Amino acid sequence: MHPRHEVLLEARCRKSKWHVFAVELADISEGGCCFAGAAEDFVPAQRVALRMAHLKAIEAEVRWISGGRVGVVFLTPLSREAIDDLARHYGIPSERQWR
Repeated sequence: MHPRHEVLLEARCRKSKWHVFAVELADISEGGCCFAGAAEDFVPAQRVALRMAHLKAIEAEVRWISGGRVGVVFLTPLSREAIDDLARHYGIPSERQWR
């Protein structure tokens, strides 16, 4: 299991060539992410593409939907460097980091 980083990051989610909309990422790891926004528009096992920050589109599959949030797994994991860069630029300090 990959460690998750809390983030505040807007991404574009593509469900089809003509259906693209904004979602807000709540956390991200090498293997996937969780986002809020339009949860009712998704079903488990659905394929989507996410575009965030300076990264190319990332193909993903919906794994779960709960409480207005959607969890996806990336079909090709992100590199550790890409995650560290996103966490550095968009991360939210955890309570431990403030002490």
